[in-house]
Amino acid sequence: MNLKKQWLVWHNRLGWWALTGILIWALSGICHPMMAWFGPQATKFFPPSIHLQPAELAGLPQLLGDSGKIAGAKVVKVVPSASGPLLQVTDSETDPRRYYRVNDGSEVIDGDMAQARWLAGYYSGRGGDRIADVQLQTRFDNDYPSVNRLLPVYRVTYHGQDNLTLFIHTETAALASMSDSRKSVLQGIFRQLHTFAWLDDLEYGRLILIALFMLTLAAFAATGLALVFALKNRKIRDGKRRYHRLLGYALWLPLLGWSTSGFYHLLQSSLVDEVQGLRLGATGEFGPLSNDFRWVQALDGRAINSLSLIAGPEGVPYYRLGLAPAEGNAPASRNQRFDGRPSESGAVFVDARRGVIQESFGDRAQAQLLAARHGGISATDIERVQLVTGYGPDYDFRNKRLPVWRVDLADAERRMLFVDPVTGVLVDQSRGVDRAERLSFSLLHKWNHLAPLIGRQSRDLLIVATLLILLVSGAIGGVMLAGRRKRAVNKGAGPVGAGPIPAPATQ
Repeated sequence: MNLKKQWLVWHNRLGWWALTGILIWALSGICHPMMAWFGPQATKFFPPSIHLQPAELAGLPQLLGDSGKIAGAKVVKVVPSASGPLLQVTDSETDPRRYYRVNDGSEVIDGDMAQARWLAGYYSGRGGDRIADVQLQTRFDNDYPSVNRLLPVYRVTYHGQDNLTLFIHTETAALASMSDSRKSVLQGIFRQLHTFAWLDDLEYGRLILIALFMLTLAAFAATGLALVFALKNRKIRDGKRRYHRLLGYALWLPLLGWSTSGFYHLLQSSLVDEVQGLRLGATGEFGPLSNDFRWVQALDGRAINSLSLIAGPEGVPYYRLGLAPAEGNAPASRNQRFDGRPSESGAVFVDARRGVIQESFGDRAQAQLLAARHGGISATDIERVQLVTGYGPDYDFRNKRLPVWRVDLADAERRMLFVDPVTGVLVDQSRGVDRAERLSFSLLHKWNHLAPLIGRQSRDLLIVATLLILLVSGAIGGVMLAGRRKRAVNKGAGPVGAGPIPAPATQ
């Protein structure tokens, strides 16, 4: 049997399995952009901000000096709320935050839930009287899958036929996710069919099944490509075969890219141990703080997102004020969510013991300190420090924090640390092996390289159009295979695929 005949036989033998894979992943893949197109939209993009007055902070030093309230805390900061500025204290990565009134130091009972309800109204534009249920969620599920990363969150559900649900992360005042009945159905289809979530409790079974399908699609595309170039380009009278061959020229590359990058992504996520991503810092013990808040006047009326207490050089306590962007009340757009925009326009650091603004210390220096603490390194191990103001392959949308600082380390694993100077949190980290897979998935699976050229909306439309054409090509190929099987049965022939088919079923 010559080489062309072997390619043809294997292409046809793989046909039904490949058609099954195409139906599963193409139909579920279309659900992904549909969630972005037709899902609910927040009324605000940036977090809420406040204007501070020196008198409002008069009780802050005494409150922060109470070791019973902040001892062992991971994050301590003043945040906006429905009733004015509150001191938010984060003790762990799983427990609800505690809140204290800045003016008198009294604790707000169920303050974290009240903050979640207020933030949900801020992002949804709906009144608190329309809230049907509020639940603290500490695990991922179908409506809030692990791609969102942030936990714990509050699941706030509103009355109404749309079953609008917001997932609020109170530590960052972030809208972690937003869903309704329509998006929930699409997300369920995507997770069950695209990632085989129904096999989550049998990881190796999921790995083997998806891997076999992906390898089948890759081999199917490769043999189809070989046939496209091996068979002579001649006039084909059968319309189905002619159209199938023409579609094969256009579809072999997308199918090969999707299947190989999906296979690579599967192996990486299942077999390679992840490095720990989100990790809280520590505030430390700061001792007596200054009662002088005249430095607030230097803000000249600028709104801030938060006032956080952090450990500066040699553990000196600093106030860090995140300045709110000028367009803080601008409505959100769908592209902003995925492209990302910084939630603050700068920062001011104040020595909390002396009440003096620090001109020589800023976020870059703070990022280096945080990288050294979280990475267990010295300053000489840092290769580069860079401000990140948008999402990309190295730091993606799931992190929900901007801006952050990227710190490149000169170690064997070529680690990148992404730190948030607002709270001292290690937001994410990656190694060279992680970034190689992310780049492959970004370019070959999600086509993110096209977004800057044609726009995210046009990129999504192009992907959906390609998937639809792929389904049409697969349907034509299925009809051809079924017709050949019927003819083989009628003639008493051998196995389908042993005889020649002039036009390749490339997709």
